[in-house]
Amino acid sequence: MNTILAIIIALATSVNSLGVRSLIVNGKGGGHVAIGFHLAETLSLDQGHQVTILQNDDVDFTQTPFNAYANLPSNVQIVMKSFDSTFSYPFKDLEFDFVFDNNSKDPTGPVESALLKSNPCKQRYTFVGSAGIYEKPDSLPHNSPLNESMPINTKKPAAQFEAALSSTSIPHILFRCQYIYGPLCSKNYLDYFTYRIKNMLPLPIPSPGTQIASLTDVRDVAYQLSCVCTSLPPTGSIFNTGTFNDLKHSYVDIAEMIGDGLNKTPDVKLIDPEIKTDFPFRAKEFFVKSDKSVKEFDNFGGGEKKLKNYIPEIISSFDARDPTVDTSKDSVAISA
Repeated sequence: MNTILAIIIALATSVNSLGVRSLIVNGKGGGHVAIGFHLAETLSLDQGHQVTILQNDDVDFTQTPFNAYANLPSNVQIVMKSFDSTFSYPFKDLEFDFVFDNNSKDPTGPVESALLKSNPCKQRYTFVGSAGIYEKPDSLPHNSPLNESMPINTKKPAAQFEAALSSTSIPHILFRCQYIYGPLCSKNYLDYFTYRIKNMLPLPIPSPGTQIASLTDVRDVAYQLSCVCTSLPPTGSIFNTGTFNDLKHSYVDIAEMIGDGLNKTPDVKLIDPEIKTDFPFRAKEFFVKSDKSVKEFDNFGGGEKKLKNYIPEIISSFDARDPTVDTSKDSVAISA
């Protein structure tokens, strides 16, 4: 262990001795990294936890959300480690009350296997996984959500990690996320809509356009996860993440909301869902039911953030980034 890392861990041990200790394991990219940032804020500010983020060091600190780490509260410590074959669990002399694994997938990977062997928490190990492991039954009617009892694809790494974690004695909770938007998110799903509507271009949407999307503000996801600490669900509990109060948005609804924000009418073109485009969501309906957490978490009321209210910020972010959006597949899809 190098000297700098030893000092950071010693500091974390000293600070964390003052209260509830939580560890957030954060990866280097994808939609989940923003969850880790907002969760650290929520746990430290709202619940008074002493939080340690174990961060993959293979990141660009000029990019979001890593460029905002300096703004985290003083009771959040950052420990940088390489998540490669040289990884070893750095907190062997420090036990956490709660662990939020926002990185692990394949249970045989160096970080994943080390976490499973270390049994690093006293109360709950929360795995932040993916709703992408669900296998939607062909018999499921249109506009019907996937619930936690649905079958899953056991070949996917996230499902394999769930199984590996469930086979241990670690008290654990499983979360399955879908599409996330909001501050510091690195994935901008809604650029697809915003670019085309802003530039008055045709907007290809897979037919029938009434498919529902599970779009959730990242701050609501972070708060939902934090409720594990106060509600202490039974070990093995499974929850879909999502904003129960703001679930019923179809693909066409999303286009119309962004159009309203831009003061433009979307030129929606319904296309064959079998044709591959750059559409950011699944062509065939695939959305989750998220009310289980409302019933079982004492403090989670279903989320407070609404997509409609965030549209101005989505447009402002789009304008500031001025992204290049590829529309080369649009004409073929529309004319098919």
